Amino acid sequence: MCEQGENSAASSSKKGGLVSFLTGKPIEIPKKHLFGICRFVGEFEKLNRVGEGTYGVVYRARDTKTNEIVALKKMRMEKEKDGMPISGLREIMLLQSCNHPNIVCLKEVVVGRSLESIFLVMEYCEQDLASLLDNMQTPFMEAQVKCIMIQPTLDWLANWDIQCLQ
Repeated sequence: MCEQGENSAASSSKKGGLVSFLTGKPIEIPKKHLFGICRFVGEFEKLNRVGEGTYGVVYRARDTKTNEIVALKKMRMEKEKDGMPISGLREIMLLQSCNHPNIVCLKEVVVGRSLESIFLVMEYCEQDLASLLDNMQTPFMEAQVKCIMIQPTLDWLANWDIQCLQ
């Protein structure tokens, strides 16, 4: 729970404030309720930066409550003026719908000190497919390729847009 105090987070009209969808009138939400049940990113210790892509920067991090090592992805928000980019929402929805042992798991979404700081907490993998393929000393044998191609994961994802870094 993001409990940062009782002050209103939406009281400043300089930044636009929050508006009710029902009435169209300005509303104030106590800061402790602003992020719902999301955890604060400060509960994670960033250990090192592991990569950067089109949609964000990924860190290896430690959950200070459980000591679990996780991947912490900071979503890029700079191109959007009115909230989260649709690509970010799609990524969250896709990861939430994928429940398979061979696909990285989205554990939760956490927030920073502002609505523009959104992080995805994911299962940490030591290596991704692209780096594995780039650093191989010898290429896969034909039998290995056949084995990979018939694995249930690829069958399950047959209709998804698969890229090496996903």
